Amino acid sequence: MPWNSEIEASALSRANADGSANDVPLKIGIYWTDRVVTPQPPIQRGLRIVRDLVRDLGHKVMCSVMIGADIFTVDEVTMPLSGCRLGATFADNRQEHPSDGAHDVHQQLDLSGEPLVPPLRKSFQLRDPMPLLEYQDLTIQGKAYNEAYCDYWNSSSGDDGQIVDVVLMPVAPHAAVIPGKYYHTAYTESINLMDFSAAVFPVTRADESIDKFDHDYQPLNEIDKWNWEAYDPETYDGAPVGLQIVARKWEEEKVWAIAKVLDNALRSRREQ
Repeated sequence: MPWNSEIEASALSRANADGSANDVPLKIGIYWTDRVVTPQPPIQRGLRIVRDLVRDLGHKVMCSVMIGADIFTVDEVTMPLSGCRLGATFADNRQEHPSDGAHDVHQQLDLSGEPLVPPLRKSFQLRDPMPLLEYQDLTIQGKAYNEAYCDYWNSSSGDDGQIVDVVLMPVAPHAAVIPGKYYHTAYTESINLMDFSAAVFPVTRADESIDKFDHDYQPLNEIDKWNWEAYDPETYDGAPVGLQIVARKWEEEKVWAIAKVLDNALRSRREQ
């Protein structure tokens, strides 16, 4: 089918009310961590809650971990979602140097006189726009990355011949964040890079009696250390835990249908 191999092609919707096609069970990948910043305990528990729910609803589950360009099996099979070196470079360059030099952001802020919040002041400080040739080069690199990941997504069919429908993953490595403690935005930047369809839905709330701080955890890097040490079970107790489901480009209807099914199922369980 051309929409599975051409990133700009749009498929006609074939989703049923639960997001599946032709009454075939969904195949959902689970992206536990980007191996750069590990999600804090409430997010890890939220992923397990939805994984178990998906299985109870009769759908297939794939689990995943990816670091750089390396893919390896965790529980059952693999379904990575972010970052070869090309994709990371593209995202990093756009983060450190917005193409218009952040002028659009400041024009919008000037309408109300609202200042930039402290965590964004460095990334969105005014500067000269990105040179056109550099912007074009990054755009071409981004398209190549999208095409490469499209090929990988198609390879997720495995022995059952069914391509993954959506991927369940963190929105951020923490629950509703403490101001000034949002250190890692790559869980959404990778989705923006690939222009994927996504929906965020509530899962549970942080619970200090369950989501204990793991003192034995060894941070992967400095940012991972900041994020892990920012987690305090008492402070986060009661904070909303949300996750996102991600589908391919032009699949907003599928994402919306599946998100509604998961949200309704989670609500029903909470009421039991």
